[in-house]
Amino acid sequence: MQRFVVIGLGRFGSRLARNLAAAGREVIAIDRNERIVDDVRDDVTMAIALDATDEQALRSQGIDQVDAAVVGIGENFEASVLCTAVLKQIGVQRVIGRAMTRTGSQILSRIGADEVVNPEDESADRWASRLISPQFLSQFELDRQISIVEVRTPADWVGRTLLDIKPRSELGIHVVAIKRTADDDGAKAGRAVLYLPMPDVPLAGDDLLLLMGRAVDLAQLPTDEE
Repeated sequence: MQRFVVIGLGRFGSRLARNLAAAGREVIAIDRNERIVDDVRDDVTMAIALDATDEQALRSQGIDQVDAAVVGIGENFEASVLCTAVLKQIGVQRVIGRAMTRTGSQILSRIGADEVVNPEDESADRWASRLISPQFLSQFELDRQISIVEVRTPADWVGRTLLDIKPRSELGIHVVAIKRTADDDGAKAGRAVLYLPMPDVPLAGDDLLLLMGRAVDLAQLPTDEE
Protein backbone atom coordinates (compact mmCIF):
# COMPACT_ATOMS: atom_id res chain seq x y z
CA MET A 1 0.00 0.00 0.00
CA GLN A 2 1.22 3.50 -0.81
CA ARG A 3 2.33 5.58 2.16
CA PHE A 4 2.16 9.35 2.13
CA VAL A 5 3.07 12.05 4.59
CA VAL A 6 1.37 15.44 4.48
CA ILE A 7 3.20 18.16 6.42
CA GLY A 8 1.32 21.35 7.23
CA LEU A 9 -2.39 20.88 7.92
CA GLY A 10 -3.95 24.11 6.78
CA ARG A 11 -6.91 24.01 4.38
CA PHE A 12 -4.81 22.55 1.58
CA GLY A 13 -2.88 20.01 3.65
CA SER A 14 -5.78 18.75 5.75
CA ARG A 15 -8.05 18.32 2.74
CA LEU A 16 -5.33 16.52 0.80
CA ALA A 17 -4.60 14.20 3.74
CA ARG A 18 -8.29 13.33 4.16
CA ASN A 19 -8.76 12.71 0.43
CA LEU A 20 -5.75 10.41 0.25
CA ALA A 21 -6.94 8.48 3.31
CA ALA A 22 -10.48 8.21 1.92
CA ALA A 23 -8.97 6.65 -1.20
CA GLY A 24 -7.51 3.87 0.96
CA ARG A 25 -3.93 5.11 1.20
CA GLU A 26 -1.84 5.12 4.36
CA VAL A 27 -1.46 8.75 5.41
CA ILE A 28 0.69 10.34 8.09
CA ALA A 29 -0.41 13.90 8.87
CA ILE A 30 2.03 16.26 10.57
CA ASP A 31 1.75 19.77 11.97
CA ARG A 32 3.28 21.69 14.87
CA ASN A 33 -0.15 22.69 16.15
CA GLU A 34 -1.62 19.93 18.35
CA ARG A 35 -5.16 21.26 17.97
CA ILE A 36 -4.97 21.03 14.18
CA VAL A 37 -3.47 17.56 14.44
CA ASP A 38 -6.35 16.46 16.69
CA ASP A 39 -8.85 17.69 14.09
CA VAL A 40 -7.63 15.18 11.48
CA ARG A 41 -6.62 12.34 13.79
CA ASP A 42 -9.75 10.25 13.16
CA ASP A 43 -9.52 10.65 9.38
CA VAL A 44 -5.95 9.52 8.67
CA THR A 45 -3.70 6.60 9.55
CA MET A 46 -1.56 8.60 11.96
CA ALA A 47 -1.54 12.25 13.04
CA ILE A 48 1.54 13.65 14.79
CA ALA A 49 2.43 17.01 16.31
CA LEU A 50 6.12 17.67 15.70
CA ASP A 51 8.64 20.03 14.12
CA ALA A 52 8.99 18.79 10.55
CA THR A 53 12.35 20.53 10.14
CA ASP A 54 13.83 18.19 12.78
CA GLU A 55 15.60 15.36 10.94
CA GLN A 56 15.69 13.00 13.92
CA ALA A 57 12.01 13.56 14.69
CA LEU A 58 11.08 12.65 11.11
CA ARG A 59 13.28 9.56 11.09
CA SER A 60 11.80 8.40 14.41
CA GLN A 61 8.35 8.33 12.80
CA GLY A 62 9.53 6.42 9.72
CA ILE A 63 9.05 9.37 7.39
CA ASP A 64 12.16 8.33 5.46
CA GLN A 65 10.21 5.23 4.36
CA VAL A 66 7.19 6.92 2.76
CA ASP A 67 6.52 6.81 -0.98
CA ALA A 68 5.94 10.55 -1.22
CA ALA A 69 5.86 13.61 0.99
CA VAL A 70 3.77 16.72 0.44
CA VAL A 71 4.96 19.88 2.17
CA GLY A 72 1.77 21.90 2.49
CA ILE A 73 3.20 24.66 4.67
CA GLY A 74 1.84 27.87 3.18
CA GLU A 75 2.57 30.90 5.32
CA ASN A 76 6.05 30.11 6.70
CA PHE A 77 8.17 29.78 3.57
CA GLU A 78 11.40 29.39 5.53
CA ALA A 79 9.96 26.34 7.30
CA SER A 80 8.76 24.97 3.96
CA VAL A 81 12.26 25.28 2.47
CA LEU A 82 13.95 23.68 5.49
CA CYS A 83 11.40 20.86 5.61
CA THR A 84 11.81 20.13 1.90
CA ALA A 85 15.60 20.02 2.24
CA VAL A 86 15.43 17.71 5.27
CA LEU A 87 13.03 15.32 3.53
CA LYS A 88 15.40 14.98 0.57
CA GLN A 89 18.34 14.58 2.94
CA ILE A 90 16.75 11.64 4.77
CA GLY A 91 16.02 9.91 1.47
CA VAL A 92 12.36 10.52 0.66
CA GLN A 93 12.19 9.70 -3.05
CA ARG A 94 9.40 12.07 -4.03
CA VAL A 95 8.91 15.43 -2.35
CA ILE A 96 6.16 17.78 -3.48
CA GLY A 97 6.42 21.36 -2.25
CA ARG A 98 3.84 24.11 -2.05
CA ALA A 99 4.70 27.61 -3.21
CA MET A 100 2.71 30.82 -3.32
CA THR A 101 4.89 32.60 -5.90
CA ARG A 102 6.97 31.79 -8.96
CA THR A 103 10.13 32.69 -7.08
CA GLY A 104 9.11 30.32 -4.30
CA SER A 105 8.60 27.56 -6.86
CA GLN A 106 12.08 28.13 -8.27
CA ILE A 107 13.67 28.04 -4.83
CA LEU A 108 11.93 24.79 -3.86
CA SER A 109 12.95 23.18 -7.14
CA ARG A 110 16.57 24.19 -6.67
CA ILE A 111 16.79 22.68 -3.19
CA GLY A 112 15.46 19.35 -4.42
CA ALA A 113 11.64 19.39 -4.57
CA ASP A 114 10.61 16.93 -7.27
CA GLU A 115 7.41 18.83 -7.98
CA VAL A 116 5.94 22.14 -6.84
CA VAL A 117 2.25 22.91 -6.57
CA ASN A 118 0.57 26.29 -6.41
CA PRO A 119 -3.03 25.54 -5.33
CA GLU A 120 -4.23 29.07 -6.08
CA ASP A 121 -2.91 28.99 -9.66
CA GLU A 122 -4.27 25.50 -10.28
CA SER A 123 -7.66 26.43 -8.88
CA ALA A 124 -7.77 29.52 -11.08
CA ASP A 125 -6.84 27.42 -14.13
CA ARG A 126 -9.62 24.91 -13.39
CA TRP A 127 -12.19 27.66 -12.93
CA ALA A 128 -11.12 29.33 -16.15
CA SER A 129 -11.69 26.03 -17.95
CA ARG A 130 -15.08 25.55 -16.29
CA LEU A 131 -16.21 29.05 -17.22
CA ILE A 132 -14.95 28.81 -20.79
CA SER A 133 -16.21 25.24 -21.33
CA PRO A 134 -19.16 24.60 -18.98
CA GLN A 135 -20.06 21.47 -20.98
CA PHE A 136 -17.06 19.71 -19.41
CA LEU A 137 -18.38 17.79 -16.40
CA SER A 138 -14.81 17.05 -15.34
CA GLN A 139 -11.37 17.66 -16.75
CA PHE A 140 -7.97 16.05 -16.21
CA GLU A 141 -4.93 17.73 -17.72
CA LEU A 142 -2.26 15.33 -18.95
CA ASP A 143 -0.04 18.32 -19.66
CA ARG A 144 -0.50 21.96 -20.67
CA GLN A 145 -1.74 20.94 -24.11
CA ILE A 146 -3.61 17.66 -23.73
CA SER A 147 -6.64 16.97 -21.51
CA ILE A 148 -9.19 14.25 -20.90
CA VAL A 149 -12.69 15.62 -20.36
CA GLU A 150 -16.07 14.14 -19.54
CA VAL A 151 -19.06 15.52 -21.44
CA ARG A 152 -22.66 14.61 -22.09
CA THR A 153 -23.26 13.54 -25.66
CA PRO A 154 -23.69 16.73 -27.71
CA ALA A 155 -27.22 16.99 -29.11
CA ASP A 156 -25.80 17.00 -32.63
CA TRP A 157 -24.17 13.61 -31.99
CA VAL A 158 -27.17 11.77 -30.52
CA GLY A 159 -28.24 8.84 -32.68
CA ARG A 160 -25.09 9.03 -34.78
CA THR A 161 -22.12 6.67 -34.77
CA LEU A 162 -18.45 7.53 -34.47
CA LEU A 163 -18.08 6.44 -38.09
CA ASP A 164 -20.54 9.21 -39.00
CA ILE A 165 -19.06 11.86 -36.73
CA LYS A 166 -15.38 11.12 -37.39
CA PRO A 167 -14.21 12.93 -34.22
CA ARG A 168 -10.56 11.99 -34.71
CA SER A 169 -10.16 13.05 -38.33
CA GLU A 170 -12.62 15.97 -38.28
CA LEU A 171 -12.00 17.41 -34.81
CA GLY A 172 -8.69 15.94 -33.65
CA ILE A 173 -10.46 14.38 -30.64
CA HIS A 174 -10.22 10.79 -29.44
CA VAL A 175 -13.24 9.10 -27.81
CA VAL A 176 -11.53 7.13 -25.06
CA ALA A 177 -14.57 5.53 -23.44
CA ILE A 178 -18.34 5.83 -23.01
CA LYS A 179 -20.23 5.74 -19.71
CA ARG A 180 -23.66 4.23 -20.24
CA THR A 181 -26.38 3.09 -17.88
CA ALA A 182 -26.40 -0.71 -17.80
CA ASP A 183 -29.38 -2.54 -19.30
CA ASP A 184 -31.30 -4.81 -16.98
CA ASP A 185 -29.81 -7.98 -18.47
CA GLY A 186 -28.42 -9.48 -15.32
CA ALA A 187 -26.36 -6.42 -14.57
CA LYS A 188 -27.66 -4.02 -11.97
CA ALA A 189 -30.06 -1.65 -13.69
CA GLY A 190 -29.18 2.01 -13.39
CA ARG A 191 -25.48 1.35 -12.82
CA ALA A 192 -23.06 3.36 -14.96
CA VAL A 193 -20.80 1.05 -16.96
CA LEU A 194 -17.66 2.07 -18.85
CA TYR A 195 -17.57 0.80 -22.43
CA LEU A 196 -14.89 0.92 -25.07
CA PRO A 197 -16.23 3.01 -27.95
CA MET A 198 -17.63 0.96 -30.82
CA PRO A 199 -17.48 2.87 -34.11
CA ASP A 200 -20.78 1.52 -35.46
CA VAL A 201 -22.96 1.88 -32.32
CA PRO A 202 -25.17 5.01 -32.17
CA LEU A 203 -24.58 7.37 -29.26
CA ALA A 204 -27.40 7.94 -26.78
CA GLY A 205 -28.45 11.26 -25.29
CA ASP A 206 -27.68 10.13 -21.73
CA ASP A 207 -24.22 8.76 -22.59
CA LEU A 208 -21.21 10.38 -20.94
CA LEU A 209 -18.20 10.55 -23.21
CA LEU A 210 -14.56 10.55 -22.11
CA LEU A 211 -12.68 12.56 -24.73
CA MET A 212 -8.98 13.24 -25.12
CA GLY A 213 -7.45 16.01 -27.17
CA ARG A 214 -5.76 19.38 -27.29
CA ALA A 215 -7.48 22.16 -25.40
CA VAL A 216 -7.97 24.13 -28.60
CA ASP A 217 -9.73 21.17 -30.25
CA LEU A 218 -11.86 20.25 -27.23
CA ALA A 219 -13.06 23.85 -27.07
CA GLN A 220 -14.61 23.39 -30.54
CA LEU A 221 -16.97 20.63 -29.41
CA PRO A 222 -20.59 21.34 -30.33
CA THR A 223 -22.75 22.38 -27.37
CA ASP A 224 -26.47 22.24 -26.77
CA GLU A 225 -26.53 26.03 -26.95
CA GLU A 226 -25.37 26.02 -30.55
